[in-house]
Amino acid sequence: MALVAASILTAGTSAPIEHPRWAVRVSYDGFSFNHFLDQPNCHPLAYFLNDTAQLNYHHVLIHIRPGKTKDEAAHQTIGEVAGWKILQVTHKIDDGALYLRLLLVERHAGEFCEIYHQEYMGGGRDDPLNPYGVYQEVLPAYLVKVGGETLLAVRDPVSGIGNEFDEEYWSFDKDGPIDLCVYELIRDVAKKLLPEDWNIVKGDGFDVEYLSYTAPVREIRPDVLTGGNIQIQFALKNHRLIVVKQNLTQAK
Repeated sequence: MALVAASILTAGTSAPIEHPRWAVRVSYDGFSFNHFLDQPNCHPLAYFLNDTAQLNYHHVLIHIRPGKTKDEAAHQTIGEVAGWKILQVTHKIDDGALYLRLLLVERHAGEFCEIYHQEYMGGGRDDPLNPYGVYQEVLPAYLVKVGGETLLAVRDPVSGIGNEFDEEYWSFDKDGPIDLCVYELIRDVAKKLLPEDWNIVKGDGFDVEYLSYTAPVREIRPDVLTGGNIQIQFALKNHRLIVVKQNLTQAK
């Protein structure tokens, strides 16, 4: 193993702010990169519990018909960060043919704004264990302390052997939630560091407690198979995620 790509130290680069603060990040069947609804979606809590047909943003295979489609809705309080109350709303539609998971932040008394919208197909009505779904499991959102900051997190292991996660993180300041754009940053660093035709193979996901990311990378061509590792170190500055160190270790 040889170090053939230099370690790069930066003064700190962060993802560009391309969306309004109260934009909705949308994930459907595990695909969430660069999919936002820039128009804030803010309503009383009852809207997110009862108006399911209006909450089905992506999937067209499951037709939600008000009063006819079976819907099991629930909500729970995730906690409070910097004075902002966070709720999770879930919908199990047609006995698990489709699931919705929403994260809401109370912007004003009685007014909740959606910041995360997740839709995913189930394994079928006759399969309560859902072994063929997109995710191995979908766990409740949670709060995690990183240094002196508390972050909101979702982290769902994706089905298969790739050890991949669909995960997102938010910080909060006095004006509300801030999407940390973790994988947008990782993607941008990988684009700069990796040689042409190299890709990230798999990894253990973003280590939120250490604000770091490590994953194997590989070039695959019919006549060659070489690889290495990419390492990225992040930090939190003004409630936003910045890259402070990035490195490619390449086998030779």
